[in-house]
Amino acid sequence: MFPGLITRYLLWELTKIFVVSSVVFVTLMVMIGVADEAADNGLGPDIVLKLVPYILPKALMFAMPATSLFSICVVFGRMAADNELVALQSVGLRKSVVVVPALAATFMLSLAAVWVNDISFAWSYWGVERVVLESMDKIVYGMLENEGSFKEKDFSIEVDDIQGRRLIRPVITVNAGKGGHVRATAAEAELSIIPEQHSLNLTLVNGVVESEGKASMRFDDQVHLPIPLRTQKEIAEQLSNPSHLYMSQLDGEWDRQVQALERMKSTQAIQACSQLLVGDMLGLTTASWRSRLQDQIDAESRLGRLKLVPHRRWASGFSCLAFAVIGIPVAMRLRSANYATTFGMCFLPILIVYYPLFMFGLTGAKEGTLPPAAAWFANGACVLIGLWLLFRESRA
Repeated sequence: MFPGLITRYLLWELTKIFVVSSVVFVTLMVMIGVADEAADNGLGPDIVLKLVPYILPKALMFAMPATSLFSICVVFGRMAADNELVALQSVGLRKSVVVVPALAATFMLSLAAVWVNDISFAWSYWGVERVVLESMDKIVYGMLENEGSFKEKDFSIEVDDIQGRRLIRPVITVNAGKGGHVRATAAEAELSIIPEQHSLNLTLVNGVVESEGKASMRFDDQVHLPIPLRTQKEIAEQLSNPSHLYMSQLDGEWDRQVQALERMKSTQAIQACSQLLVGDMLGLTTASWRSRLQDQIDAESRLGRLKLVPHRRWASGFSCLAFAVIGIPVAMRLRSANYATTFGMCFLPILIVYYPLFMFGLTGAKEGTLPPAAAWFANGACVLIGLWLLFRESRA
């Protein structure tokens, strides 16, 4: 009964500290995230409130490893400083009676962190994208009211005045790619968003549309000028990006990518054989072949990233457990009730070792120079160091 009582006491203390610190940390992270999105996109308060539910999982994703380590440092540091661990040993109990439940709790927390990571990379990303896209007309109107102009990479809008939703004497410049720039001026215009087409629609009244190097067109009635916010290629890349898929979608995407890569290789082999049979050696060095080879490289790169995504999310989630394995022996060794000192002594080496090693493994896996399991390098290093410290502490 006594070990069970100790376990309940320990878990209650860890839970209290974790919940309180998580609420504080997540609140700060949400405020920073909202402020960052608002500054980048010129968002108003109504749009910011819509973003909060989607930013919350992102904040939790970053908060959970740090707050789990903080909870471990506070509870085990205080227990060591108050000689509670010595008291346990005096009645014949090992330190494992508190170490094992703490590690089991952080193991369960790591599983929850993996789920939060999955939600953050997929649901949160698409939620923020949808809110910003559906509110793009409000964002543009807000920027025009405040600054009189709005500029994106492929278009810009300047106005003399705004009356309600009417843009007075707007000047719109759109980058038409190889066709140069298209410049439209009008007596007035109105802006709306077409979310399913990822484009803005400008309804111009009484104006002129001029195309660079071509004749201009004058109109007195209404003319609709669509302005794409993203190209079709950008939309396709965004939709196919493995980083923004749920882990439950990865198996299906993996199978489809393997099949697409096999079809691509088969097609290239048939084309190469055909050119060799007719003696078209020059054709094998044309730009079209370079483009096909680049498509194959891109397909193989996406296949590698599909392998990497689950490793990355599981490794990031289980950083909670890796941090706890280090935090427990360090907190017991320091025997300090000053949680800031204990947390700093644990977190500083983790900051110096864990994150550079994690980025090294992640970057190498993305580039294909390391296997996808390299995302676990940092966790493995933390666990090995922590187990060594735990072994030394258990013999103290």
